[in-house]
Amino acid sequence: MRAEALRSYPLEDVVRALGYRRNPEDGARWRHPESVVSINGFMFYDHLCGGWGAGAVDLVVHRHGCSVPDALAFLSELPDRSRRTAHRPCPPAPSQRQWRAVERYLVDRRGLPPVLIALCRDLGLLYADRQANAVFLRRNAAGEETGAEILPTGGQRSQPHPAGEAAPSPPAPGSFWMSWEPEWPISVIVAKNAIDALSILSLQLVPARRKRCAVISAAAIPPPATVPTWIEAWNPRRIFCAYDATPDGEEAAQRLLRNDNRVVRVRPALDDWNDMLSRDRAGEPMGTDDRRIL
Repeated sequence: MRAEALRSYPLEDVVRALGYRRNPEDGARWRHPESVVSINGFMFYDHLCGGWGAGAVDLVVHRHGCSVPDALAFLSELPDRSRRTAHRPCPPAPSQRQWRAVERYLVDRRGLPPVLIALCRDLGLLYADRQANAVFLRRNAAGEETGAEILPTGGQRSQPHPAGEAAPSPPAPGSFWMSWEPEWPISVIVAKNAIDALSILSLQLVPARRKRCAVISAAAIPPPATVPTWIEAWNPRRIFCAYDATPDGEEAAQRLLRNDNRVVRVRPALDDWNDMLSRDRAGEPMGTDDRRIL
């Protein structure tokens, strides 16, 4: 678990330790005499060298040109992150022993690609807890942990889980989200929950060539009727509302459309995106309302 904790060390602290200085004209960029790095949560991109990656280990390997064990040794010398983040929510403890059961559920029962599940785990965004629940980490726009979204693998619906003995009300801002780009998103797809968010990625509704788009989980049933306020830090130009094609989802989507002129409705042909993914994996037609974002 020590190695996993080091992999999720905040990238802003890592670039400081590597000798970078923040660009005063662009807070997401960090400068070094031989490198200019942009940071978006757990991802980074080097504008001078052209390299990119995800997580603290990749960043150290990129900058120092060293091995993974050497990068872990470097990170282990940095100040103890636990002292700096004591005020943040603490999701349930991970369990390596239960991971296989959670992985089988997500792949076999939910139809999610093993490669995507492995990527989420490697990035520290997904793990199993001691009850064999799937734990999807919630993060704010800066990529800082704010809690977790819990999915019991017995098939029950996921619930937001702000951590700590006394859960804050309202929960800390943030949700489970993923982006393929190191730059901050300029468009956002809002899904009902983490499973639907990963299903949207699996269905290639965010093509690899599409730049700077994040998929986020609303982490609520029924979905909320307003755009999550924490994403305003990204200042997105377009918000794709991908709530369910159920009465609750449609009602919430219509309210959201009325409240924000950046919103575009993207409706699954079936009840939700995971239903569509399951049908796609079975080789069955998904209907005529399955529209891709181009």
